[in-house]
Amino acid sequence: MKISYIEEVKQRAEELIEIVKTKSAGKAILVPVTKGFGVREIQAMLEVGLTDVGESYAQEILEKAKVVTDSRLSWHMIGRIQRNKVRKLSETVDLWHSVDRKEVIEEISKHGKDSKILLQVDMNARSEQGGCAPANVPDLIEFAVEKGVKVEGLMTIGVDQDIEATKNTFAELAKLSKSMGLKEMSMGMSGDFEIAIDYGATILRVGRSIFGERRKK
Repeated sequence: MKISYIEEVKQRAEELIEIVKTKSAGKAILVPVTKGFGVREIQAMLEVGLTDVGESYAQEILEKAKVVTDSRLSWHMIGRIQRNKVRKLSETVDLWHSVDRKEVIEEISKHGKDSKILLQVDMNARSEQGGCAPANVPDLIEFAVEKGVKVEGLMTIGVDQDIEATKNTFAELAKLSKSMGLKEMSMGMSGDFEIAIDYGATILRVGRSIFGERRKK
């Protein structure tokens, strides 16, 4: 008997939960990325025990948060942050992943002291994907502390279809994170999350492996 799409999604999520739990010895969490999907996918994640959800677009977070009001849910803003959207998002977002400049830190601080952020680091000089240079991390951490914003850790993106470059990216971020004394590392997506675990990732941003391909608009 053919099972429904949502049941397939839940099965894939449960399989990944087990892989991550085993491979990371319980040190990493899955953050399902529901960008392009709907409320039913978020509810399915809650049903299998995943309470962290990642979104890339402000409007999607705001619309979904109006519908899914479960207090267990933690919203991760993983996409590029527009300063003019911070105020609206500040009451919903629990962790900002892609912070890479002082202006964004300052804007976040205006709307929530003790806000939690991850600094996105561009480890491969691929500025089109966002991220600060590794050399700028200490200065951004100092600035965040001054503004009352909590830097929980670092974030980076692997190199698509280049395993060795991705390994180097994750290894260098791990070194940087350790040198800064930070606890969280958000790295690894559907195609490279197991590599990320090998290098100490604590947050894995996974979409396609759970939900399948996003619908084309």
